[in-house]
Amino acid sequence: MAVSGVWMWPQSVRLRGAKAVVSRCARAGITDIYFLTKGLAGTSSFPGKQVPCNEERDLLSELLAAAHAKDIRVHAWLTSASDEHYKRLHPESGRCHFTRGRDKGLISLTDEGYLRYMECYVRELCRSHDIDGLHLDYVRYNHLLYGWGEADVARCAAAGADPAHLRRLMEETFCRGEKSNPDCIFDALRAKDPHVLALSNTRRADVVHFASALTSAAREEKPALLLSAALMPEGAYDDTTFADLHYGQNYEDAAALYDHVLPMAYSKAYEQEARWVKAVAEGTMKRGLKTIVGLHAYDGGTGPSLQADLAALSQTHAEGVCLFREGAFALAFPDGRRVTLVNALDQPITAIHPGPGEALVTLERAILPGEERSIALACAPDALRIFTGNSEACVYTPRNI
Repeated sequence: MAVSGVWMWPQSVRLRGAKAVVSRCARAGITDIYFLTKGLAGTSSFPGKQVPCNEERDLLSELLAAAHAKDIRVHAWLTSASDEHYKRLHPESGRCHFTRGRDKGLISLTDEGYLRYMECYVRELCRSHDIDGLHLDYVRYNHLLYGWGEADVARCAAAGADPAHLRRLMEETFCRGEKSNPDCIFDALRAKDPHVLALSNTRRADVVHFASALTSAAREEKPALLLSAALMPEGAYDDTTFADLHYGQNYEDAAALYDHVLPMAYSKAYEQEARWVKAVAEGTMKRGLKTIVGLHAYDGGTGPSLQADLAALSQTHAEGVCLFREGAFALAFPDGRRVTLVNALDQPITAIHPGPGEALVTLERAILPGEERSIALACAPDALRIFTGNSEACVYTPRNI
């Protein structure tokens, strides 16, 4: 596969330095870094004119310099419509919950003030930094219970929906406790209920409207910029009812917006096996999308689960993979009966397990965060596992064991 990527939080650069982090990425064969440039808090990883920056350094510039020296691409990753800072300043911009109103730091996808704010940020980002790509995340509704403000309901009504009918379906789906029918409104869409179809189409249009504003601004500033988005995996299923209605996120809509997409096929989060990861990849490509598959390499993921996911994807024509996230998994470089472990975690590695049928190896001296050590084993490792105390952590072997 051509692309080997990682999502990266600013703390990786802040705490360990860009050169050290990039050096480790290069050693692992990483080609692309998706760097969190504006996160859920609404702050930026570089000082600018409009969006606040809580950093004392320009972390994005530091990363770009180190990554480009190693021929690694950097994509500026934005958690698009979740912004606690902006919501505090403009509470009226918040996304409305069906019963609770404008809670959380979520912004309405149709708030024109926030769209202009984000467009200005994207333009400043493109002009001030030599980024290789713009990567949009959270370009969706987070739940069907959100998107019920007066303006939201009015748009649905204008599209042909009866608001009272929709409310009855929503109440039956979500608001009757143990007597709720969680499939009610989704089954109505499958049955082609015209009112629910209008709701679904309105939510999809809202997502496209928001994404188009940012991708258009980026294209105007940097025509060759790579545009991508992280997508929820349900849009790759044969039945897209849930994705279309719950998230308003449709893969065929995405095909017209982005150069490539990253379906977040986090197998352990979905309690699925590697064959599900393969199915998500194939379902995404079936929609005509260049596909880089997001894999589970954080809490809950393990060396064997990640290895199985990678093996399943090797049977597809996916363009590559992207691991979530740098700093949440260790690196392993096996050589016969020795393995070199690079601890990129924030906790010491205290034990390793070479593979099925082998004994757990408790380390006499733990491998501390940031430390690298070569360890002799009784046999060549197969499906390596690592532990931090009583907890298993994820380990990535760049070349499959």
